[in-house]
Amino acid sequence: MATQTITAFFDSYDDAATAVRKLEGAGISHDNISIVANNKDERYSQQAYRTFDDAEPHDHHHDHDGDGAGKGATVGTLAGGGAGLLAGLGMLAIPGLGPVVAAGWLVSTLVGSGAGAALGGLAGSLVNAGVDEADAHAYAEGINRGGALVTVRASETERDQVLDILDDEGTVEIDERTAAWRNEGWTGGAETSAASLVARPAATTSTTTAKASDTLPGAQTADKDVIPVAEDELHVGKRDVSHGRVRVRSYVIETPVNEQVNLRQEHVQVERRPVDRALTGNERLFQERTIEAEERAEEAVVSKEARVKEELVLRKDVNQRTENVSDTVRSTKVEVEDERGNTVSQIDKTDRR
Repeated sequence: MATQTITAFFDSYDDAATAVRKLEGAGISHDNISIVANNKDERYSQQAYRTFDDAEPHDHHHDHDGDGAGKGATVGTLAGGGAGLLAGLGMLAIPGLGPVVAAGWLVSTLVGSGAGAALGGLAGSLVNAGVDEADAHAYAEGINRGGALVTVRASETERDQVLDILDDEGTVEIDERTAAWRNEGWTGGAETSAASLVARPAATTSTTTAKASDTLPGAQTADKDVIPVAEDELHVGKRDVSHGRVRVRSYVIETPVNEQVNLRQEHVQVERRPVDRALTGNERLFQERTIEAEERAEEAVVSKEARVKEELVLRKDVNQRTENVSDTVRSTKVEVEDERGNTVSQIDKTDRR
């Protein structure tokens, strides 16, 4: 079954490590996964279990060496071990690149100044693994600038699953990033080095390469090149937008009111009048009698009646209007020059508005 070398570039080791864990969780063997990340200023040294170079491993990780085996055991550990790829993460220096942390099958081509120099450093090792040479130099530059690279050897049945996982973890579009670097003045990888040409394997039918970011149409297939002919479609919709509010609030105020009213009041007065006259015969004298008079007075009585004097009504008036929307759409024009008959034909997609 044909295998593919799938590469994915990340801006940080943490993103790359997350992708590695998801790959292993999906059943991809860590024997087929590699990770290489910039270790400038020893930013990831605390996550590495070994230091691989021509010298002995670091003292603070010496207990991991077991019987003190040399390079062979260390490469085995860097290649993954039995507890997952990241458990075998180690530190090493790549010629022309500097310190990195790495683990996986790609490490064996990077270890030691001899192997690294012979293969042209990281770029040469990637080319040797089947990665396109221009991409290999771009990946090396990306790691040099602080990024991380995950490389997976996948079967045809695993390819789509690997690409989905890598794309979900923030894979950087390496072609766009390379173009940005070149605009800044980077010229790396412009010429093929002799060492890379020597190290690059002959093309075989069992090994192909793919990038996690290669998801756009128009990519080269095994037997043909495809140029997509596309056009923009203009879709005009509507959305409801607020243009402000009208708010009516009612509240109660109290106002003093003065009114005048005329009131009647009665007073009873007892008056003694001296008289001297003869009896008329109608007086009832020498009897007990009681007469009385009641004083009365008017008092002001206040009552209130609430009456509606005015009404405020909120009403919406709806108007319809027609607005002309102007924009531009793009379409692809393809010119085909057939040099066999010296004729030129043109495929033109009309703009749709």
